[in-house]
Amino acid sequence: MRLEFLSRDQIEEIHSSSLKILEEVGVLIHQHDFLRFLADADMNVDMDKRRAKMQPDLVKECIKKTPKHLTLYARDHRFNVELGENRIYAHPVGGASNVIDLDSGEVRPSTLKDVENLTRIVDALPNIHTGTMIVYPCDVPERLRDIYAVEAILRNTSKNVDATPYNDESCRYIIQLAKTLIGEEDLKKKPIITCSASPTSPLQFSGEVTKVLVRATRYRLPIAILPSPLAGATSPVTLAGTLVQQNAEMLAGLVIVQLLNPGNPFMYSPRCIPLDMSTGQACAGIESAIMSVGCAQLARYYGFPSDVYGLDTDSKTLDEQIAFEKALNGLLPAMAGANMLSGAGCIEGGITVSYEQLVIDDEIFGMIFRAVRGIDFDEEKLATDVIVKVVLEASNFLQQQHTLKHFRDEYYFPKLCDRSPRSRWQKMGARNIVEVARERVKKILEEHKPPSLEADVKQKFNDILKTAITHLPNA
Repeated sequence: MRLEFLSRDQIEEIHSSSLKILEEVGVLIHQHDFLRFLADADMNVDMDKRRAKMQPDLVKECIKKTPKHLTLYARDHRFNVELGENRIYAHPVGGASNVIDLDSGEVRPSTLKDVENLTRIVDALPNIHTGTMIVYPCDVPERLRDIYAVEAILRNTSKNVDATPYNDESCRYIIQLAKTLIGEEDLKKKPIITCSASPTSPLQFSGEVTKVLVRATRYRLPIAILPSPLAGATSPVTLAGTLVQQNAEMLAGLVIVQLLNPGNPFMYSPRCIPLDMSTGQACAGIESAIMSVGCAQLARYYGFPSDVYGLDTDSKTLDEQIAFEKALNGLLPAMAGANMLSGAGCIEGGITVSYEQLVIDDEIFGMIFRAVRGIDFDEEKLATDVIVKVVLEASNFLQQQHTLKHFRDEYYFPKLCDRSPRSRWQKMGARNIVEVARERVKKILEEHKPPSLEADVKQKFNDILKTAITHLPNA
C-alpha cells in the first residue's frame, strides 16, 4: 500500500495538461543548431522565436521508447543499482560549496580534499548507494571545479557517480576520465557515470544543456532530467500547477533525449521547491515533500525510475529542525514509491554539507528503507504456533528458535542511535549523536580504502586535468 496524494484521474489530468502546454506553447531552445535538428525530426519549430512545439503523438511515442528499468553500473559491480518497481535507493546532495569543518565546527568553503574525504565516506556507507559531486572544490579555478571533482570522486569510490558538468566542454573531459578508467566500449555498455541536465523554468533549455545532452547520449549515459521549478516564482504557486509545469519540462527533456538516441536510459528526476513568501528564499518546506510524492506518482504512471528530493532541510546546524525536516521530507516520497532519494549530508538547503550529518543520514535512510518494506506477512511470520507453544509451556519468546531465525531481518539495527539505559549511556561518556557520528567519520577516514587506481590510469587522469587547464577558457 503506497502513499498517494493524487488519484488516477488527477494524474491523467496533469499528463493531458502537460501535453497541451507542449503542443500549444512548446519550449524555448537557446541553440540554433539544435533547433535545426528538432526541425529535421519533424517537430514544429519557429526558428525566429527559438521555440519548439511538441505534438502529443511524438511525446507518447518517445515515452514508449524510453526504458522502464535502469541499471546504474558501478566500477565494483557489487554496487550496481537496479532501478525499477519496488526498489528504493539513496544518494548524497550534489553541488554544495561549503562544509562544516570536522575539527573546528565552523562553516568554510569546500576544498578538493573535502571532495576526496566525503566520497570515501559515501563509498563506505551501506545505505547510500551512488555518489554525486557532493561538494565543489573551491580551491581550484572555478571553470575546472566540476572536472576536478569528478576526477577526485572516481579515485575514491567504486560506486556509480552522477557527474553533472557545468557545460559541454566540461562534459567532454568528464567522459574522457570515465573512458580512461573503464574503456570506451564498457562506458557505452555499462556506464559508471550518469549525467543530469536541468531545464530552466519555465520551459527553456539553454544552449549548454542541449550540447551536454548531445554528447552524453552519444555514450548512452543514463540521463536524469532535473526540472527545478520554484513554486511561486518560476512556476505556479499552487502545488498542482508546479506539478504540471515540471512534468511538461520533464517530458520535453525526455523527447529530446529519445530523439537524440532512441532507447537511451532515462530517470524522472524533478526537484520541486516552494518559495517562502515571507523571506523570498527557496525552502525545504513540507510542500517540497508533498510535491515529491506527486512526482513519484507521475513517474510510476509513465513507468519510469524516479529520483526525487529526500533528506532536505533549511537548518543551519545539526539540531531538532534538521531531524524532523529530514525525516518528513525523506519518509513521504519513500512511502509513495520513489526509487531514489537525494539529500544525504546536506544542511542549509543544500548549500552546505556536514560530515557528521552524512553518516547520520545513512542511518535515517536505513530506517526509511525498513519502513518502506512494511510488515512481512505469511504463516510463519504470524507465529500462531509459537504463541500457543509459549503460552502452554509458560515459557518466553527469547528462548524460541523462531526468534533467533527472524530477529535480524525483522528489525533495523542502528549504528549511531543509543538505546541503552541512561546509566550505561553516562558510563560511556554521555555522547550525543553528533559526537558519535563524528567519531564514525574519523574511523571511516582512517580505515576505509576504496580500490586504488593503477599507476598508468592515475597518470592519464593527471594528463587530462593538465589539458583542461590549458584549453578551457578562463571566462
